[in-house]
Amino acid sequence: MFKRNRIFAAAAFCFGLAFSFGAFAQQDCQACTDACYEQYEQCNSDGYPFCKQNLRACTKACGCQV
Repeated sequence: MFKRNRIFAAAAFCFGLAFSFGAFAQQDCQACTDACYEQYEQCNSDGYPFCKQNLRACTKACGCQV
C-alpha cells in the first residue's frame, strides 16, 4: 500500500511540475521540452510505469508550436 501511495505522489508531483513548466513555456519552449525529457529519463530509471503519459502531459503543457 505504501508503494502505491508513493507512485500516486510521484505522479501528482510530475503533473504539477508539467503545469508549472506550461507557464514558463512562453519564454523558452526548448528549455521546457528538454526539462520534460530529463524528467522522463529520471522516471524511467526509477522504474515507474506512467512515464510516457507524464512526458506527453509535460510537453503539452509547454505549449510549443510544432
